[in-house]
Amino acid sequence: MEPLSRMLPPIKDQLLAWWNHDEQGKPLFLITVSKEASSPAPDTDDLERYWYDVDLAVARAIWGMEHSAYYGIALPFHMPGLGSAAMAAALGARMEYIDKRTTWAHPICTSLHDVLQISWDPSLRACHYLREVTRRLALLSHDRYYVAPFPLEGPADTLAGLYGTEKLMMDMLSQPEEVKRALEHLKRLWIEAFNDIQSLIALGGNEGYIGWAGIWAPGTTFPLQEDNSYMVSDAVFREFYLPHIYDIMDAMDYALWHLDGIASARSHLDTLLSIPNLRAIQWVPDPGHEGIREWYDLIRHILSRGKSVEVFARYEEVDDLVANVGPRGLLIGVSDVTHEQAQRLLEKYGQ
Repeated sequence: MEPLSRMLPPIKDQLLAWWNHDEQGKPLFLITVSKEASSPAPDTDDLERYWYDVDLAVARAIWGMEHSAYYGIALPFHMPGLGSAAMAAALGARMEYIDKRTTWAHPICTSLHDVLQISWDPSLRACHYLREVTRRLALLSHDRYYVAPFPLEGPADTLAGLYGTEKLMMDMLSQPEEVKRALEHLKRLWIEAFNDIQSLIALGGNEGYIGWAGIWAPGTTFPLQEDNSYMVSDAVFREFYLPHIYDIMDAMDYALWHLDGIASARSHLDTLLSIPNLRAIQWVPDPGHEGIREWYDLIRHILSRGKSVEVFARYEEVDDLVANVGPRGLLIGVSDVTHEQAQRLLEKYGQ
């Protein structure tokens, strides 16, 4: 891997302009292309070892970064994880590992009072694993790669993992104050966990930070999300979710929101755009609606509110996208491209 001390300087100002929604002059591209491998990635068919062996996780992470090429503003990084419900796992949820991609969190709390007894406890198996993989990778990372925090989700997503989604939605109606207390508690645990993990990441001594979206920032950053919020109205979102989103965003320097799906965009986008400390939106449409032309109006609306945006496009969609929404505040993730196509995009757009 090329040293970070050579990769970062040419893109720092571009990324600062994107985070601050300043004039860019050209869109940014985040492109990672796999390299041909002479040896297979470290692996095992033992799911228990695959998910919890620290040595294997570290070796697999480094192998993946070494066998990738980075274009545009992409930098080598790794996010430790135990699936999308990693925070629920870290707090003690019973995890079921279906295969090497799919995990499920099974609730362990029978009441909202039980949720209030949960703590950020490094002695718990999943919490220890996530912290140790982060620490080990960070100690090896200086001038080589970045380490991102594991997916902490949002307080409501974590509450659903610990308590059950259906019970959470019903209790918002039947015992709203108890739900709010549980969310307040999990918000505080989120911030405690985030700060703890950042202290481990800082052991690498690298300049700046990165989140699981792979976008470097000069200060602490994280792509926030509340995936179950698509099931609630904006009034409920404002009452139960928004206060904690404000506090979590205040706990970091560069907040990005992972906006997942049409229902969430229709219900909550304008509420999210009103948050002063939110700098950018990552837009991920539903399956079957990935074509970027369908979302020009949404992208322009986000940009018009002074927020930057990350979107995903195919190689052949890029020119029309830039022509229709302009370069300012635009970051494009382009996947399934060759090394030659990535180089052509960067040459065309002056990077």
